[in-house]
Amino acid sequence: MEYALEPMRVIAVHLPFLVIPFSVAQMYRSMAVFFVTLILGCLPTGAATADETRLGLDARQMIVCLAPDSSSSEGTLQLFHRDASGHWQADGKPWPVLFGKGGLAWGRGLNPAQPGPQKTGGDHKNPAGLFKIGFVMGYAPKLPDGAKDWPYHQVTDRDAWIDDPKLSQFPYNHLYTLPPGAPLPAWWEKEHMHLGDAAYQWLVLIEHNYDNPVPEAGNEIFFHVRRGEHYRTAGCTTMELDHLERLIQ
Repeated sequence: MEYALEPMRVIAVHLPFLVIPFSVAQMYRSMAVFFVTLILGCLPTGAATADETRLGLDARQMIVCLAPDSSSSEGTLQLFHRDASGHWQADGKPWPVLFGKGGLAWGRGLNPAQPGPQKTGGDHKNPAGLFKIGFVMGYAPKLPDGAKDWPYHQVTDRDAWIDDPKLSQFPYNHLYTLPPGAPLPAWWEKEHMHLGDAAYQWLVLIEHNYDNPVPEAGNEIFFHVRRGEHYRTAGCTTMELDHLERLIQ
């Protein structure tokens, strides 16, 4: 997978999917679509434009998750890459994924604000929309074999994910690593990241409500390993371990 740290630039482009016969703009208007996540490519960052009917990103890889309707907690995930001619091509076949037990609601990502149900904290819904893929976290000292170019953080007992808006001294919905030698603060028990949980051996950040986050919109949205074939989530997207590692690779 390729990932670039420079700012995203929005361009006017139609995305001609081979197995999804509509544009990203049409995806925005359909709650049958869960979300589209983009892995940034290292393409030149020239002038960028956008129009009202089409929206695409200067990315080389894309992950598309689809659900039958807004109440669904199961769906599919399809990987895409952009070929040399600039067209999107499917990578292999789609695989099953699980969503939140509450279904879907519009999230805060790269897409314009949408009418309809909005993702809120504690609603057990997955965010729908267009999102940037962030860094990967895991228990292992390095990424799975074959993975490259991902920003990676090995989770330890000094890591927390800040989801308490009262901790205003830290960025909400962001990773925080306790400095070496610093004592555990009083809030640590509620905020620290879990260790030794097979479902969290890899976490791929989906950047919902990540830039300029607002507490009421929810937090901690990841791809991670499923707990069971039909075990619904609190808002993340889960799948079999081998599929998740393929996504990372």
